[in-house]
Amino acid sequence: MTPTSPTESPAATTAGAAARADEDGLNHATPPDPVTPRSVLSHLRLDLYGGLRGAFFLRSGFETLDSTPASLVLLVLADLVLNLLVSLLLVGRGGSFSYSSIPYFLFYLPLFLLFGVAAQRLLRRPSALVGVVCALVAFSIPIELCHGLLEWLAQWRPFEGLSDHLAAPHYYRFFGWWLAASLVFLLRLARPGGWHRRLELVLLFLVLLGPPLYFYQRGDLWVSNEGGNESGELSLTDQVLTAQDHLLNDQLGALLPGRPGHSDLYFIGFAGDASQDVFLKELSATRQLFDTRFGTAGRSVLLVNNPQSATTLPFATVGNLERALVRVGEVMNRDEDVLFLYLSSHGSRDQELEVSNAPLELKQVTPESLRRMLRKAGIRYKVVVVSACFSGGFIQPLQDDGSLVITAADATHESFGCGFGENYTWFGEAFVGDALRGTFSFTDAFEKSRDTIRKWEEERGETPSNPQIWAGKEIWPVLKRLQKELEQRKAK
Repeated sequence: MTPTSPTESPAATTAGAAARADEDGLNHATPPDPVTPRSVLSHLRLDLYGGLRGAFFLRSGFETLDSTPASLVLLVLADLVLNLLVSLLLVGRGGSFSYSSIPYFLFYLPLFLLFGVAAQRLLRRPSALVGVVCALVAFSIPIELCHGLLEWLAQWRPFEGLSDHLAAPHYYRFFGWWLAASLVFLLRLARPGGWHRRLELVLLFLVLLGPPLYFYQRGDLWVSNEGGNESGELSLTDQVLTAQDHLLNDQLGALLPGRPGHSDLYFIGFAGDASQDVFLKELSATRQLFDTRFGTAGRSVLLVNNPQSATTLPFATVGNLERALVRVGEVMNRDEDVLFLYLSSHGSRDQELEVSNAPLELKQVTPESLRRMLRKAGIRYKVVVVSACFSGGFIQPLQDDGSLVITAADATHESFGCGFGENYTWFGEAFVGDALRGTFSFTDAFEKSRDTIRKWEEERGETPSNPQIWAGKEIWPVLKRLQKELEQRKAK
């Protein structure tokens, strides 16, 4: 900030600067020309310090309204650089620079300049335009840095609870804090006009800047790459289309028939969402476990939406799921054998299981459509596991005497763990990655996994997901017989 009042002589200007320094407790005297890089950095340091004081409702030095356009440019650049550095530290090198965020980031600048023009006329001070804008920008910088520091602390387990209070739906994080600091600054201006001049300035600020900054969200300059598909977008090449033409037929054609006098287990896995690899990983691990431990080798089908598996596994679509269920119903011994159907994806509050594989447009799996497909397949005994948020809504529509239904959450709560880089969802890790490796009882495994998930949720302060289970009266003896045969096979 440099004293540039056009109504004062150089000597008077210097004297005025000294007086303001005594009043504000800050030295804003401008070094003589020529301007050097050191003087530029010195002015920026003073402006940032003034912004820190203003953010904590102290006199900042900006009240003199003597900032220059060069000071404003430096503050805007400092705001950009500091946001980039903070977001880089929080996201890590796995992110990328978001060029599309720049217009959103600089959304404030024309608004502040417009308000500065209005303040200039209201205060009748030509320097008010730049001075007011500099102050508003400078106050935001320490507030944003405080928010970034708290976000960093929230990554550590003792401070995880902070994350619940760091949502930033407004343009400035801690928008109320910035608003209050700015209002205190504005109330210190407009002395010549009395209280009505201050009221006019405050109302102008609240009307012109308050609503747009309240409803407009600011974007960071360094962002995580997790916003899109974790493995990229699916390309419908000739190779993919040719492979998909026969992949499901190959799996269904290779299914072994049920053996009379034995309780054989059949497995169908459905990974519905292509945007995150966790569903592919979870279902692949589940199929491997069932093939090796539960004897489903030759009797398992895996349907997956993921660019990685586009030429090796059939897509997880409603049509492919229906074909798989019908085929299993044809080859199994319906009076003795059991189907284990495991579906993993995102879920919605209206109980739709996400089925997505862009650019394909796919139908979602609903409880009613799944019930219809199971009835069409004629499968009598079945274990249906739905690992998704709000999956408890699947239980009532799927209830019948020959079914065991397990869900990762109740109908009104989210489940956890479907993040980028994960190998399992929380439910999948507790149920498949842990519990089922130590027992052949699906109900015992559920009870153990429910206790594990409850412990994880308590440790991390999450709202309980409330995993659910329901069993029909005819499924119990069939599962007991299957469990006994699997235990005997392992003992040999």
